[in-house]
Amino acid sequence: MVHLSIVIVTKNRALELSHCLGSLLSNSLLPKEIIVIDNNSNDDTKQLLMNMIVNVNIAVKYINTKSIGYPKIYNRGLKEAKGNWVAFIDDDCVADINWISEILSSIKKYPKHAAIMGWCETYYSDNVFSQTTNMFDNDWKQRSLNANKVLDLEVLDTKNIVFNNKFLKSRHLSFDNSRSSYVLGAAQDCDFGIQIQNASGKAVVNKKMIISHKDPCHLIDFIKKDYLSWKSYNSLEKKWNLIRRYSLKNNPIPITRLVKNYGNKYSLTKFQQFWLLIVSKQILLFNRLLKLTS
Repeated sequence: MVHLSIVIVTKNRALELSHCLGSLLSNSLLPKEIIVIDNNSNDDTKQLLMNMIVNVNIAVKYINTKSIGYPKIYNRGLKEAKGNWVAFIDDDCVADINWISEILSSIKKYPKHAAIMGWCETYYSDNVFSQTTNMFDNDWKQRSLNANKVLDLEVLDTKNIVFNNKFLKSRHLSFDNSRSSYVLGAAQDCDFGIQIQNASGKAVVNKKMIISHKDPCHLIDFIKKDYLSWKSYNSLEKKWNLIRRYSLKNNPIPITRLVKNYGNKYSLTKFQQFWLLIVSKQILLFNRLLKLTS
């Protein structure tokens, strides 16, 4: 029998959290429990959860922690979860109405797998910075897939994933707390994916298990996110001395074709595709400069 726990990690984003929780409670199926790990917020997060707990018919657990670093916070989520499968969704994500039913369907189909990853769309679908973030993120994941099989588990993404808790416990796997002192341990999901793969774990993707992520929609936020992602991933590569066996980072699609494919998929106008191409080329140049100066 599947007991599904859903974990949300949050900090000072009460409005986004409310939107996320609303999408979960509006799902076609409801989970056994929702666990909110609050990283010591000073906004209305706690009051929001207290009001919610008395008005819903499912178990909602609120945990406040002052721990510093994503790995420690995500480990707290795994520790608190009672389910034999544990799903993670970010507080700034909105779950599709069939998100939970797709999770359960995938678990039934792949009961021995270590992880099942969902697919991410961008919430701000008309914003060029959000489009660019989503395009590169999904291209990175797509190049590590063979049909629905995940070849390189470093692409596992904790904003939309479900883990087999029995597998994790049997292999004594957890997020690496030692990384918390560097960029708060960001890229904790990539690191965890590598651990799972080294423990002979398998993962698949279900592209019907959809969330919409509130990607950056302003220039400064866009550049900041890209820089922090580069910085955290750079430390990850050094830790593991990564040598990729499959498609990840190999044979990237030319940027013009990538933009065209994305534009066709989402019915972007030629004007939108033009700006998507401009922003994409600039962020690629920025990343090359970071690499040269590192």
